[in-house]
Amino acid sequence: MHRVSRVFCVALLALAGCGGGDDSPPAVTGKVTYRGAPLAGGTIVFTPDPERGGDGPIAWGEIDAEGRYSLKTNSGEALSPGWHRVTFAAATGKSLPSHYSDPARSGKTCEVKAGQGNALDFELQ
Repeated sequence: MHRVSRVFCVALLALAGCGGGDDSPPAVTGKVTYRGAPLAGGTIVFTPDPERGGDGPIAWGEIDAEGRYSLKTNSGEALSPGWHRVTFAAATGKSLPSHYSDPARSGKTCEVKAGQGNALDFELQ
């Protein structure tokens, strides 16, 4: 039993060292509202903004029925820290003003910070 406790402690210490430093990829989650109510369904896309030094893969997330999202990339690469242009598309049967789907016209940008979780909420009008 004593050996099992030691192995368990070593495993916990190894896990505690994973993903906690500045090298960990930034996690991005948040909520999208439209005219004061959760955007119930759709997609959010973060595109690195080269004009502000942004670089890396495009990241996207499904917006759930409560307006919440969590980002991922298609390539499996981590989301790059830095500035991103943000676009939105509503689920089928719903609509948003067309400028929200254009990275150059959406008017929404954000900075993703390295080594920490990023809770980024967006209010659309």
